Amino acid sequence: MKKTLLALACLATLSSPVFTAAKEESLIIFQEHRVTIAVPDGFVFSSSRDDHGVVMAKITDAKQKVDLSVYFMPDPQGKLTTEDGQNSFVAELSQPYAEGSVEKSYDFKPLEPHVGSGTYCVFTDASLKGKFPFPPGEFLNITNGVKSWPGCFMVFTLLSNDTTSKEYLTALKLLKTTFEEKAAGKTL
Repeated sequence: MKKTLLALACLATLSSPVFTAAKEESLIIFQEHRVTIAVPDGFVFSSSRDDHGVVMAKITDAKQKVDLSVYFMPDPQGKLTTEDGQNSFVAELSQPYAEGSVEKSYDFKPLEPHVGSGTYCVFTDASLKGKFPFPPGEFLNITNGVKSWPGCFMVFTLLSNDTTSKEYLTALKLLKTTFEEKAAGKTL
């Protein structure tokens, strides 16, 4: 699946490796909402804000085995706080991936973050299955999902060529244990 700015991803729940953060990044995503991101050793962090004010963060490993993109959005009405709301949202965003995947369906997995709730799905690109090496900029797997906490949510896309590598498991752990909102020095 081609890497795109609007691609979104989810991951399969597997035991995650321990990682040490090389540094901690902090972003004001909107109004008074600030998130912190623990960037592991060997990973590169970047962020930007589009013309509509949407904040995007990107984390990639130095070997380019994974590409994680995260978009932060306000959710003052709490539309994505329920499992049904999250599953519907992820299904709508992931429809093109599901249609072109080996799986041809959605297998929703709970993200189980430290703060809030979330869900994701993993898809395997049918056009790349069994072909190696993969063309530059294309990945075999896309993990697409959402993480929600009071007043906010983030949409994530994790591109990878497998779902068992140390880099993939580290990125999955990042989604569960970091990208958290902080207020007055405390995690909400």
